[in-house]
Amino acid sequence: MEDNKRMVLGFVLILLVMIMFQFLNISRQKKVPESSVETAIQEEKTEAKKEVPDNKGIESIPIEEKGLNEIFAKSDTAEPQEKKINRMVIVETNLMKVHLSPTGGTIDSICLKDYAVTLKALNQDARLLSTVMLRGSARFSTDVIPFNVEVEERGKDKIVIFSYLYDSLEITKTYLFQDDSYLIRLECLPQLEYYYKISSFETGEAFPREARYSGTVYSVGKRPQNINKKDMFKGENKDITGTIDWVGYETKYFFIGLVPEDYVTEFTVNKSPDNPSIFVRAEPNARFYFGPLKYTVLSKAKEGLEDAIYFGWGFIRPISKLLYHFLNFVQRSVHNFGFVIIIFAIAIVLVFSPITLTSFRSMNKMQALQPKMQELREKYKKDPQRMNKETMQLYKEFGVNPLSSCLPMLLQFPIFFALYSVLNSSIELKGAPFILWIEDLSMKDPYYVLPILMGVSMFLQQRLFSPQQGSEQQKMLTFLMPIILTFVFLSFPSGLTLYWLTYNILTISVQSYLRKKT
Repeated sequence: MEDNKRMVLGFVLILLVMIMFQFLNISRQKKVPESSVETAIQEEKTEAKKEVPDNKGIESIPIEEKGLNEIFAKSDTAEPQEKKINRMVIVETNLMKVHLSPTGGTIDSICLKDYAVTLKALNQDARLLSTVMLRGSARFSTDVIPFNVEVEERGKDKIVIFSYLYDSLEITKTYLFQDDSYLIRLECLPQLEYYYKISSFETGEAFPREARYSGTVYSVGKRPQNINKKDMFKGENKDITGTIDWVGYETKYFFIGLVPEDYVTEFTVNKSPDNPSIFVRAEPNARFYFGPLKYTVLSKAKEGLEDAIYFGWGFIRPISKLLYHFLNFVQRSVHNFGFVIIIFAIAIVLVFSPITLTSFRSMNKMQALQPKMQELREKYKKDPQRMNKETMQLYKEFGVNPLSSCLPMLLQFPIFFALYSVLNSSIELKGAPFILWIEDLSMKDPYYVLPILMGVSMFLQQRLFSPQQGSEQQKMLTFLMPIILTFVFLSFPSGLTLYWLTYNILTISVQSYLRKKT
């Protein structure tokens, strides 16, 4: 993601400035029709190139086979029927309100009650979930079928049965809704293989750079991967094969996907200028998740499904998960994520206090060496190599590591990236207020107060605890570092800026205390 790249660039610049600071002591659509999916999928497997068996001797095959042959023979000429205006099928559970269409037996939209959002396909003429029947190389989209509808209730469960009789062949789609689950089961007849089409969708919410968080997400061999939304609007269709644990489409906070009991083996991302879709090949009985990207809910639906949440790069993810659980654990008692972040900053200062102490002692030694270093600069100003050699010898003699002051920041990098990922992706932090003007810790500070305060705290830290006898270049870097960091954080989540500001203030307090003791 571009935000992560900006963050990395910012921290690299900061680190380079800090290293320079130390070494200066030395010297330094067209609209694509639905039928195009058929062509893309046919290219996917060699067996898909086999011709459909002819219907010679059709009277000798079972009646159901005859009906299948006839209905699949219509697949090339059948046109989708107009949507019935008279009624949609509406199913309500404790968690959602689902709109289903009798034409095609499709799920058209879903309202998630707890989040007051409605999931709708990007293309208003598309459906969130529809099916394509497979028989050899032949395909038949059930979107063209005008189903009859039956709605049943079995305790708290609700069942919607779409049925259609073609001569002696019965085609059915049975949806099972559980009252307190975001999982929906779909059972199809006849017993064939199916492509389940999941359309890209939107929620109507506006987030900065929303497209960066949206796209296809899937897990192969328990390793989460993604295809960014912007890449789904252009280029060639993409075929994925392997041990696929789950697959679907997500926005920043919501996910629609097929969640098999075990795994599926293939799916196709159908790229399109107006309606990118995912076609998952699976058995006639399937489970689908329509709901929030919430860790506890996803992990309950299937182990590993929580990896649909973007928790950063591979080596950052374990830290992000620990941080996520810590923040939510503390929030149960504190009830304000802003104060939870402050508590987290206090905990990090305490954990890193031995390293901070070592760094502070090294800085004190550096300050004590400033007169000797100034003598070396004057003595060898015409011989930089000799000056560097003598300076390093001086450091060795007094046991000083010029980069030790960078160590706390280096150790902070994984924490910052993890916190950034958690603040950006955790639905629990969506709309989480702090105080006064900070109404959403997952969004930037609208008035830039926190970034500016953070920059001031960084300047004070550099001014108070850096060598006072440095050169003009060193003094310039003391101003430059806080400015760089302030601009880097202007568009970052206010929760992350709050953490850095709190950490700086606490570090200044600790260093002031240590200075009085020494």
